Amino acid sequence: MDILGGYIIGFFLHELPTDKFKLVTISDWELLSSIWEAIHKLVRDEHAERVLLNMGFKIEAAAQEIDRELLLIDNNKMKLSLVDDEILQDYYKKTCNVIEGIGEAVEHLLVLSGRSSCRLQSPSDVSFWSTFVIDLADTVVSMLGDQSVDALLEELRSIRGYLADVFGALHFPAAAAAAAGGDDENIINNFMTHVASVMVRIAIHTFKYEIYRRKTNGRIKEEETIKLMKPLVDLQHEIDPTYPRFMEFHLHFLVALHKIGGVEPNFCLRYCNYVAPRVRVGDLGGGGSYYRVIYDLLKLLVFTKLEEKEDQTMPIFFAEFHTVLMETGSLKQRRQNVEPGLSELRINVGLLQTELFLKGMLHRNIQGSTFQIKDLLNSAKDDADRMTKELVKRLGKHPHGKAEYNAEYGNKTAALIQQVDHKVASLHQLFEAKKITEPTVRNSTLLLLLNIVAFKAEASFKKLSLESSRAANFVAYRKDQIALLERLNLFTLLCNQLKKETQDMDVIFPQTETFDAGMTGPINNMIKSSSQLLVNQNHLRTKLRELSPQFPFSDIPKTCMPGFMDFLVRNLKELLKYDPASIEQVRNYIKEIHVHFESLGSFRMKVSESDIDDNPEMKALGVRAANIAYKIEYAIDSIEVDAQWQHFFLVYDLLEELRIVNKQASNIQLTTLDARVLSSKHIIQVPPNMISRAAINEMVVDLRDEEQYVIDQLIKGSPRRGIVSIIGMPGIGKTTLAWKVFNHPNVMHHFHCRAWCAVSQVYEKRELFLEILRGILGLTDEIRQMTNEDLQLKLRQCLLRNRFFIVMDDVWDAGVWNELRNSFPDDANGSRILITSRLRDVALQIEPDSDPHSLRLFSEDESWNLLVGKVFHGKGCPEELLLVGKEIAKKCKGLPLAVVAISGLLQRIEKSTESWGKIAKSLIAEVMEDPKARCMEIFELSYKHLPGYLKPCFLYLGVFLEDKDIPVSKLIRFWLAEGFIHDSELKSLEAIAEGYLMELISRSLVEISKKKSNGEVKTCRLHDLLRDFCQLKAKEENFFKVITRSDEPYVSFPSSDFGFEFDFGHYSDRVTYESYRLCIFLERAHFFESVPFGLGTRSIIFFPSTDSEPRCPYDISFIWHNFKLLRTLDFEMINIGVTFPVEIGLLVHLRYLAVSGYMRSIPQSIANLRKLETFVVKGLRGQVVLPDNMWSMARLRHLHVNMHVAFKLGDKEFGGCCELGNLVSFSRLSLSCAEDTENIVKRLPNLRKLKCIFFHPRDSSKNCGQFPKLGSLAHLVSLNVFYFGRAITSEFVLPPNLRELTLSNFHLPWSHISTIGGLPNLEVLKLRLGAFEGLIWEMEEEQFKELKFLKLDDLNICRWNATCDHLPKLERLVLQNCKDLEEIPNDFADIGTLELIEVHWCRQSAEESAKGIREATGDIKVLISSSYSR
Repeated sequence: MDILGGYIIGFFLHELPTDKFKLVTISDWELLSSIWEAIHKLVRDEHAERVLLNMGFKIEAAAQEIDRELLLIDNNKMKLSLVDDEILQDYYKKTCNVIEGIGEAVEHLLVLSGRSSCRLQSPSDVSFWSTFVIDLADTVVSMLGDQSVDALLEELRSIRGYLADVFGALHFPAAAAAAAGGDDENIINNFMTHVASVMVRIAIHTFKYEIYRRKTNGRIKEEETIKLMKPLVDLQHEIDPTYPRFMEFHLHFLVALHKIGGVEPNFCLRYCNYVAPRVRVGDLGGGGSYYRVIYDLLKLLVFTKLEEKEDQTMPIFFAEFHTVLMETGSLKQRRQNVEPGLSELRINVGLLQTELFLKGMLHRNIQGSTFQIKDLLNSAKDDADRMTKELVKRLGKHPHGKAEYNAEYGNKTAALIQQVDHKVASLHQLFEAKKITEPTVRNSTLLLLLNIVAFKAEASFKKLSLESSRAANFVAYRKDQIALLERLNLFTLLCNQLKKETQDMDVIFPQTETFDAGMTGPINNMIKSSSQLLVNQNHLRTKLRELSPQFPFSDIPKTCMPGFMDFLVRNLKELLKYDPASIEQVRNYIKEIHVHFESLGSFRMKVSESDIDDNPEMKALGVRAANIAYKIEYAIDSIEVDAQWQHFFLVYDLLEELRIVNKQASNIQLTTLDARVLSSKHIIQVPPNMISRAAINEMVVDLRDEEQYVIDQLIKGSPRRGIVSIIGMPGIGKTTLAWKVFNHPNVMHHFHCRAWCAVSQVYEKRELFLEILRGILGLTDEIRQMTNEDLQLKLRQCLLRNRFFIVMDDVWDAGVWNELRNSFPDDANGSRILITSRLRDVALQIEPDSDPHSLRLFSEDESWNLLVGKVFHGKGCPEELLLVGKEIAKKCKGLPLAVVAISGLLQRIEKSTESWGKIAKSLIAEVMEDPKARCMEIFELSYKHLPGYLKPCFLYLGVFLEDKDIPVSKLIRFWLAEGFIHDSELKSLEAIAEGYLMELISRSLVEISKKKSNGEVKTCRLHDLLRDFCQLKAKEENFFKVITRSDEPYVSFPSSDFGFEFDFGHYSDRVTYESYRLCIFLERAHFFESVPFGLGTRSIIFFPSTDSEPRCPYDISFIWHNFKLLRTLDFEMINIGVTFPVEIGLLVHLRYLAVSGYMRSIPQSIANLRKLETFVVKGLRGQVVLPDNMWSMARLRHLHVNMHVAFKLGDKEFGGCCELGNLVSFSRLSLSCAEDTENIVKRLPNLRKLKCIFFHPRDSSKNCGQFPKLGSLAHLVSLNVFYFGRAITSEFVLPPNLRELTLSNFHLPWSHISTIGGLPNLEVLKLRLGAFEGLIWEMEEEQFKELKFLKLDDLNICRWNATCDHLPKLERLVLQNCKDLEEIPNDFADIGTLELIEVHWCRQSAEESAKGIREATGDIKVLISSSYSR
């Protein structure tokens, strides 16, 4: 695309009078054109190409528009006519606006360019990038020439000159041919991509500043200047030659240039000239001698790297070279007392020179070539002589440097280098005389290098001890600490290299007369054998370990260790990609750790779990690797949060151990194991997506006579209010029987209203009131805000004159009845309360004159019939399994829960006598007489046979409250945050997690409690015994720790149930936890008074034991200091007050965060949580405003705020192109029916579920009556909208892939529903709170073809004209609070798919019509809740 066109630019440059126009805008357009071309080369993906194309069209359209206004062409004379000043000024403004908008798009593309790179496919490409960078630098320098960014301008000028020098000396055709397609080409490509990308971003931010300056006529406040310039200052570091990352990048670039360009031109010299002014090398050495030293170092480093082949030591030498350069620069900046530091620096330079020289010897190819080795050794001797003499000379001038330490250090250094000189000379002579071989030369050189490294490590440790006692400068102290660890690591790597090449490391040097010739003086024989060096280094490591922090856990979690290591690998990969400055010193360690764990992961893929269990060596190795993984995670995450040098040492120390483990794993001889994987445990792994919903039924037990007995007790007998009790041991089926009775048609027809509440051991009266009212009346905001007294009164009023049926499930104490009994009136109309309990005494205390019904155990035949039904789903049991199957059923001892659990296991294993026989034998006879113990044993067996990926998911269910429904969405988000779900390219993380849950349900370990409108599981729950098992197993495997009131110190705390704090006796002892995960069931005040502390705790899930509503606010700011490594923080039931703590932004490892409170806004510090995936804010009042920088939280998947949430909007909030590309669910977003809405939704490209509020701004007249445009949400499948504002007059613009739609308060005429009916994939529709108005709904043909669920709630509809053809696939119809609806269309009886009709609190005629449909078909189930007496 020819942007602007040459004639326009030519006209601007040559025809316009400069006194009437600012030519700087011309260069704007030229630069923009150049940037557009550069971006075209940088990015290489489909999305970027689309953005580029649109951007190009936008530039060209703007140019043509301006062209038409500016250029008036005389057709006769073909001459250009000038326009007046007003049009020129208009052009000026339009140019600013276009450049501003295009600049934002360019910046977005540069984010994408991290996945791409420019390719030097021809010499012209090299020429383009070098010219581009040089020209761009010139332009930016001219734009910012008068601004206070001297450092940036200096960098731009320097890199411009440097690249011009480098590429001017490089012969393009030869270089391109030499590099074609190889690694060197890629290195140069990547270097130029990095530089070009930085330059473009600098240009864009320069544009922003320049345009802002023009708009304000140059009147910019100082604080605004600082804010605008900050991105430029940050970008400066990315092209600063002394910046470690760029310097390392540059080193690879230099090596590649030397490889493709040859030794001449001297690229090292050019780089040295480029970097020297930054560190002022020339100012520190008389006559330029020190500059020569630095140059020699760089040359040694580059030419050593030229020979490198997968050498892990080179990054360490590079780091030391960088340290030398930076220390040189810092010495110059001190200005005073330079020489003492320079003396020490020269010592270190001399040692580094010697190391690099020896390293170069190791890399030279000297196989069988006497001439080459002789040359090499001669050169070595000369270099060593020169280096030694120069060093000794310098040390002689300033022998003491920094007190006695440098004097001793300098003397020892000189002696060591002299000895190395003599050793190299000796090797030279012996090799020339053919008395030693090349391997001896190589191994001897390695040992010499080891001696120097060991010497430097010991010197560093001694220096650290001195600096520690003198309270030395922290920054310098940290540098010395890191240097010590680098040297220890280098020593290990070289030792490993030496071990590979020789068996006897102590006998390498041949003993000759000349070996130590001339070595006299106070220090002698500094060259040690490898065994001596190892002893010294191990002693040093031992001392460092004593100083290192202890691992915060006495034992690591044992659940699914391989899964955790996979999780760690993913985290390390993400960390290296993000590359925060905090890991600078251990980046290379982390890279190696990542490689080792990937290797171990590949090893594990070759073996099965059973093979590991059967092989003690393999099992022990896996446990050891997992121990290392947990410790490494702790160390690296601690570095990222609050780096201490001990954490660096811990990473280094664990890396050494990991190297050993990885080597041991590689030495294990694997046999062909695939044939044994199935037979070892006979497991049949069914993929989650293959599990049929038909096979996943709720726990159904055939109770036969038991059911009828209870029903008779309920609907017959005395008219007085009565209590019926079902008692029995856990797992016998009390709740199952009660549920069947609760939903029996005879019971439903007999009672006017019904409700169910789960009590359990710990209950709250308020929650019980709300649960009962939910079933009787439905909950409104008004009811939720009532006091306990008002709730009790409301409940009594609802039950008066109604025959009611209330189930109180799992009652442990008669006290709950005493608290609720006054709410249940006795109108002598046959009302009943059904109680289930494990305890007969409790039932008798509640109703002393009653005879509690005790459930019996199953007979052997009943157990067998239940097992066959669960395992074979109505099909008969194969003949060969009858005998062993009945044996298994018998061993369940008549406990239904045990039968169901063992059935879930038998479904998953091979249906053969061998595999079933193993299960039968596993059920040991010792516990046969204890049904509960038998049940636990079966749970253990089922758990053992779970695949590894399901075990942590199953145990995690144990953190939830007893007898309470578990929200599936919350459970899945916990699983995601904990890393239990493995990524897949084929399915989303949430879909994989749902598959895991369905697999647990199919194994009869988890129960479905509620389903969504679309048939998916909404809530689930664990049986009490299974929950007990999960908590016991979690404790055994250190998976999570449960904290309750019975634990110390909380058992001694006074109660604080009344919403205010008590005096806890000034409890001051901090409660310390050594658990990876904490599940806390406490009173809020107790938890905060104890000020808990967990150095390594990764998850806190809090459930208040009393007072469900978080009324009293608490300060949670201490959490950052006491739990720095948290990954999951669930404080949804903690009120954090009116201010969101900024300290939360310091918990950088958080993936799940839930809080509640009265806050009105979220601070910008929330964006620091770059790993956050789920953010839940339970707002207790009004709107919560999110900061604009939340758009940068790329990992966010779920964002849920109530009551509603909005983004902070300013003049330029939508100028950028950041987006929440991973966000899949969002509630409750507040959107105006204005232009902002479209800008917001465009930033949510992958959103699948949206719950929002639409409103019309009071002061806005734009888009009046317009429904917001949501068409860009192509992936949206679920939409819930509540509307405030004027009547909508336009048609809906809805995403075509919608499957679920909920509309509230729109007050639309029924004629508008045709747009909704035309949605091709709509399966669920809920119309609530006057979504549509009108007495008659006349349905039309060819609409709602796929609709399966329809709910009408609180509508004023009277007549519904429809037939079965209008809703051909309807499965469930719900009518609620439709007081005026006369009847349901009778023709619905002919809808073949209809299964259920629910009518709640509608008029009696509507209820009767539902009953009529049921009677007409006999198959359709009808549920009715009446709000009137019958």
